Formats: sequence, C-alpha cells, structure tokens
Amino acid sequence: ISDVPKPESKGANVRLHDLGVRTAMLTGDAEAPAKRIAAEVGIDEVRSELLPSQKLDAMKEIRAQRGSVAFVGDGINDAPVLAGADVGMAMGSGSDAAIEAADVVVMNSNMDSVPTAIALARAVQVNATENVVFAIGVKILVMVLGFVGIASMWAAVFADVGVALIAVL
Repeated sequence: ISDVPKPESKGANVRLHDLGVRTAMLTGDAEAPAKRIAAEVGIDEVRSELLPSQKLDAMKEIRAQRGSVAFVGDGINDAPVLAGADVGMAMGSGSDAAIEAADVVVMNSNMDSVPTAIALARAVQVNATENVVFAIGVKILVMVLGFVGIASMWAAVFADVGVALIAVL
C-alpha cells in the first residue's frame, strides 16, 4: 500500500477531487457562511438551512443522480444521513448519536483523514480482487491438471489451503 496518497506527506494535501470524488455540503447553517466555506475548501455543491430530514432527502436525491454516497458528519443532526448513506463516516469528536450511526469513525477528527481512508479502501479492494482471482485461478489450473491425470491429491490440497495462506500473507 505504499502508493496510497498520504495527505500529511511533503505538505501536499490529497483532496477528494484528486481521487475523482464529487463533493456536496449538506448543512443546517445559513446560506451565506455555507457558500463561503464551500468556496474556500472547493466543495462542488452546497445545500444550506436543512433540517435533519431534509438532509436525508437531499442525500437520497444526490444518490439517485450520481450513485453511491459517502457522508461525513459529526452532529446529532447528521445521524439519520450517516445511517442512510452507503458509507457513513463520523468524526471521533462528534456526538454519540453520529458515532453510533456511522459505518466508519475517524478517531483523529482530521478531515485530511477522509481522502486517506478512501485511498486505503480502494487499495484494499484491488488487493482483495487480486487475491480472489489468484486463488480461483490456481484452483482451476489444478482441477484441469487433475482431470488429465497430471496433478495429485497433494496438489489439490496445496491449491485449496496453500493458496489461501499465500493470499493471507
């Protein structure tokens, strides 16, 4: 996982946009400060002055338009959206309701951890896919060799147990 971007390395912040993530802010705050903050940090879309149920409706609308949604929040008003999102991420300093409703809790409460978590998740997904393809490929190869009489019972045991151990390592 050495190629996973680390926001704290060499002062270069990895942004969500660098990972191909489109961002939206769903907030209960007033429109003017929400738009100012969104402009400062580069958020694509802002929806302000939302009640918790309106945040959930907005998240569902975004999901219908764009697909899977990850939501990052820290307050009790974020709990319904955290629970309803495909991936809910709560900040560790947030409310107990938000932490309980979330799938992931960022313990350091640093927003730079969000792109790092996404990059790590993508790296793990690639690694898991490679392991599954490798394991199934070896098993199919040994099965074919067994049908033609080349592979023994020990080769089949290796294909089953040995490949699983290699994938874990």
